[in-house]
Amino acid sequence: GSEEISIPTSPRGGAWKCLEIAALASIDCANVFGGERVAGRVPPFPEDDNGIGGSSGLLHHRSPMHGLQLDVERMFTERVQIYSHPCRIMEFTRNAVVATVLKVAFRALLEQSRLCEFTTAGYRQMQVDVEFFRHMVPHYVKDDFMDDGTNGRTSLYNLLNDAMLNAGQRCLDPECVGVDEYYDSERACVVTPISIVREFMRNEEKKDSGGVTSKFVLLN
Repeated sequence: GSEEISIPTSPRGGAWKCLEIAALASIDCANVFGGERVAGRVPPFPEDDNGIGGSSGLLHHRSPMHGLQLDVERMFTERVQIYSHPCRIMEFTRNAVVATVLKVAFRALLEQSRLCEFTTAGYRQMQVDVEFFRHMVPHYVKDDFMDDGTNGRTSLYNLLNDAMLNAGQRCLDPECVGVDEYYDSERACVVTPISIVREFMRNEEKKDSGGVTSKFVLLN
């Protein structure tokens, strides 16, 4: 039925291709500036889906969120400056450059979410893409303050949170907004955005040469 069709099976190709660009930038910066190529290993997936989200700061819900709730969450979303102020010299470190690359990409996602209308399937796909980005951010960007006084990782999470809030406000099905547990009748189980990402990553890693994960997961 339509409920089955509306459940995503993986992040979109554009999502992991975006991370492929971040990975290449990270390698290039490490070659130029020295140091490690990544901020850390890819975080482990929570085996218990009740623990979704970790330090990302996104609230998870099993019941729909409506206008006032979305407005309240937006109040706690900070504005993120993408580029350094013209009077400030950009910080030339791997961490700062990669954080800026991802800020540009996530800002584009945010702006696109303001222009689109989302079906149930489209909203759920956005949830999976955003959860995928959120899970991978610690692999590329450290949880440290940069020269401009901002925390690169926190700034990226804020952009992703804002993109999801926009998608919620533009969704044609208000009953699915904020709900991140879907019943998969084919497998007779409940799936979540993070469990979909986890299955995608694990299936790709089993393929020859690591599948598409080899394009965006780096070794130190």
